[in-house]
Amino acid sequence: MGEWNERRAGPLRDVPHPHGFLGLRGYRDRGQDDGTGQTILDGANFLIAANSNSASIFFNKLKTTEIGAFGPSQGATGAMNALINSNGTIKTVLPIELPARSWCVANCVPMQSFTQGSVFFLDGSLGPISPPTQSPQISGEQSIAGYYNAVPAGVAKLKGTLKGPTHNDVTGQPDCVAAQTPCLIGVFGYLGYPTAWMMYQLQGDAVAHGAFVSGTGEMFSQTLNWEHVGSNIP
Repeated sequence: MGEWNERRAGPLRDVPHPHGFLGLRGYRDRGQDDGTGQTILDGANFLIAANSNSASIFFNKLKTTEIGAFGPSQGATGAMNALINSNGTIKTVLPIELPARSWCVANCVPMQSFTQGSVFFLDGSLGPISPPTQSPQISGEQSIAGYYNAVPAGVAKLKGTLKGPTHNDVTGQPDCVAAQTPCLIGVFGYLGYPTAWMMYQLQGDAVAHGAFVSGTGEMFSQTLNWEHVGSNIP
């Protein structure tokens, strides 16, 4: 079961393509919050209850022990906070274009509290709000690499940067014609490996798992479209 979280700044219709793509593969629900993650938790608890309610269209249709959260920008912040505050209800999180700490004014992700679950950090190489890397002289989580390095020991983690996209390419439908600006390519690259990650983490898919194995997984060899790939997945 998947919880897609969108930024408060945009209407819910802005990111239908990745949500719909994952929905076709069995992932459900969609929300929007201010970065606290509470909307995601409320949605998850609603669906858990609905799965046990014989009057619900979701009755006995959801695997409520396998829940993931994902979202872009401020929605990525909310997804991270939802996992941290879920007491294990949410098993994995996929933050897309997670803003650098310098952009955060409220509900900043407390990385020291990220002690359970798993995470796949994903961004585009030309996104100024979520840069892939930071100078060694810069401290804190000011890049995707900074967040990745701040994940406490023992937590499964993955990161990867798509070559070419900027901050709002994930809103492509699928190209940039109807996307939020700035968008350079569209959502295409944000579909495959995120779906495989959810299949691995929530369905135990062995083939999907193989794509992320540290150093040898398929994602490490896809240098035409991906860079800054890192993993501690055995």
